[in-house]
Amino acid sequence: MMKKIPYGIADYKRIKEKNFFFVDKTKFIEKLEDLNESYLIFLRPRRFGKSLFIAMLEAYYDKHYENDFEMMFGDTYIGKHTTSLANKYFVMRFDFSGIDINDVEESFRSYLLRELKGFILKYNLTIEINYNPIILFNEIFKTLQENKLELMILIDEYDNFANKLLLREKTQYLGLVSEKTASFKQFFTVLKTATSGNDSPLKRMFITGVTPMTMFDVTSGFNIGSNISLHPALNDMIGFNEDELTEILDYYKLDIDKDMLREWYNNYNFSEDTEQKVFNTDMILYFINQYQRANKPPKEMIDINVRSDYSKLRNIIYTNKKLNGNFQTLQTLIAGNTVSVSNLVQDFSALHLEKANNFKSLMFYLGLVTIHSSELDLKLKIPNETVKRIDIDFLKDTLDLEKVFQLNSDKLEEYLKEFALEGSLNIFKYLAKKIKDNTGIRDYIYKEQSVKSMYMAYLSLSPYYVIKSELELNKGFADILIKPFNPYVKYVGLLEFKYINREDKADKKTVEKLKFEAIEQLNKYEKDTLVTEYTKQGLGLKKVVLIFHGWEMLVCEDV
Repeated sequence: MMKKIPYGIADYKRIKEKNFFFVDKTKFIEKLEDLNESYLIFLRPRRFGKSLFIAMLEAYYDKHYENDFEMMFGDTYIGKHTTSLANKYFVMRFDFSGIDINDVEESFRSYLLRELKGFILKYNLTIEINYNPIILFNEIFKTLQENKLELMILIDEYDNFANKLLLREKTQYLGLVSEKTASFKQFFTVLKTATSGNDSPLKRMFITGVTPMTMFDVTSGFNIGSNISLHPALNDMIGFNEDELTEILDYYKLDIDKDMLREWYNNYNFSEDTEQKVFNTDMILYFINQYQRANKPPKEMIDINVRSDYSKLRNIIYTNKKLNGNFQTLQTLIAGNTVSVSNLVQDFSALHLEKANNFKSLMFYLGLVTIHSSELDLKLKIPNETVKRIDIDFLKDTLDLEKVFQLNSDKLEEYLKEFALEGSLNIFKYLAKKIKDNTGIRDYIYKEQSVKSMYMAYLSLSPYYVIKSELELNKGFADILIKPFNPYVKYVGLLEFKYINREDKADKKTVEKLKFEAIEQLNKYEKDTLVTEYTKQGLGLKKVVLIFHGWEMLVCEDV
């Protein structure tokens, strides 16, 4: 019987019991133990498979599941290489994703109390229930210590509700992580006390989250964890590597273009010491699930669950009623370029995101950029088409919500369709007109990549194309390739931008010189096999020169 796709399932026992397909990640249990670190923090972007990994650890280490060990692990790597710690611990597991931020203190206390009472019942402990969860925590630790019982704590999405609170109300966030009476603060303080002293009960801990910010801000209460997120040997601990993707496609006998999957879902790299690329787990399972239904790729390549509400992040790039330096970083990335950091910051406060390296590191932890190369500095770049469109939504929504740049979406859709079917240049002229007319954007049009990022953002709204920037074509790098994604389009586009600073003169000689350079580049790019394949298929090629003087378009010509 063909195994089912475990899309959206984070219950390891259910996956093994109900015959779901499972990519064996159990070798990482052995690798984690080999680190000889007891209290671990592991950060990855949302929807990568952290919750399933936590469930796997619970199933492996929990005494409660000892009788199910063979069923759950018999056919896995760790089942054949079982460590001495298997089914050794009492396991306490928390998932903070469901905390209600409308009443954080009460919701968090109620959740802790419910989980602690469940723990007591699960192991038949003789402990009187106290309705203060912090006191009950200490009673549990005392009982375990007196009976020489060993505890493992697993915390999934430790920063989920804290991040939501931060984006809504900084004052409440600050209280959550700093006030001594806040249950969240006390929670981590109590965990720390359970690791100290002779025969301390808390022997191992594994915490997942997205960013290190909350842990840093609460660090005065908890500073014993080792952050293993950038460890090269753990780069693909969650997410699929190339071989694992092949394993899945072969099992289901799916003849799918791997290059398409790489373009949309691959290229995450979480360590500067490895060149291995990782696919997003959720994205791959979503695609396969959709593909199996219709035997063709889905029209919507991005799972709605991956589209987090990044518009709320506008507070990070819009301060004092003005777009800040973080906005320029976003422009640079969307234009197809890299940004540099000397090191990824692993200990920064959520209250200091105006610092460039903190913001770039935040984007890395969120999965909005990834490690592209490692030289003197780390170069960060948008990893794939899915994330590029999320980053573009982030930029576009910020401009729109703050009324910095607005346009008619119906007109935009009409002009995008005109280019796809007729090769009309109206879309490029329309965007130029809106850049000129929206005076609020002028302060942020200061070089070629500023203009290009605006075109990237709004051209990418087209369902007919994938917009590629700085793509290598015939030993050069094209500013923008408008690459067909819909089988009914009739035109492909190559755009070359030239930019004259606003304070410089844009005389006829200068413009003609730039136009000549652009035409030479476009003629070179059109000879690349990627482009000639499209023309062989009968698609029309539009080679377009765009010359701007500050925010004003001077040339828009098909050459």
